[in-house]
Amino acid sequence: MPRRKLDEWFWQIDPDLGRAGELTRVRPSVASGRCWEPRVDVMDVDDRVIVRIELAGVRAEEVGLVYNPERHSLMVRGIRHEEIEETEQAAFYQLEVPFGPFEREVRLPRVVIQPEGIRARYRNGFLIVMIPKADEVIVTTVTIKEIP
Repeated sequence: MPRRKLDEWFWQIDPDLGRAGELTRVRPSVASGRCWEPRVDVMDVDDRVIVRIELAGVRAEEVGLVYNPERHSLMVRGIRHEEIEETEQAAFYQLEVPFGPFEREVRLPRVVIQPEGIRARYRNGFLIVMIPKADEVIVTTVTIKEIP
């Protein structure tokens, strides 16, 4: 993990320390977020797994979702753009909302699912992903011919 700048540590410990001596006239990178992780809920319901991802302020077209069968996980990526323009005269008193790119890998419970049935909807700042469970495990056998 790269070492953080001194002013970023001040912001983490106490925002007032970050302002001490006019150290930070612009937003520190820890607050603006180079890459942040959204909060996630994972629920195992009768016939499906539900994943709820908090993405307030993120446009739906800025979100990507991929299922990785090898890791049995979902990867969500995107970006939250800052709507307020920063100026050099701005004084920041509290910075808790991260902006910029984000990504989060969500491990799914150990249940057999139907990846082709995964559906997602985005409403009121939450991405809701519904993953249907499979009724049974389908085992396929693949015969590989040896090359003489």
